[in-house]
Amino acid sequence: MRIMGIDPGTATTGFGLLEHEGSRLHLLEYGVIRTEPGVPDAARLLQIHREVKALLENHRPDAIAV
Repeated sequence: MRIMGIDPGTATTGFGLLEHEGSRLHLLEYGVIRTEPGVPDAARLLQIHREVKALLENHRPDAIAV
């Protein structure tokens, strides 16, 4: 099972992706999505949307926790 965790925020959104196999967990990827201060909120949300969408398309998680 592939699991994605998201720590939401407008300035910094954290994420992590794990693979659960039997009794083992494997870290696949983790990081942050940073948006620029002073940029309109709509543009910041669009950036976060695009980057999270790319992560979802690349890793195809079975479950997501926010």
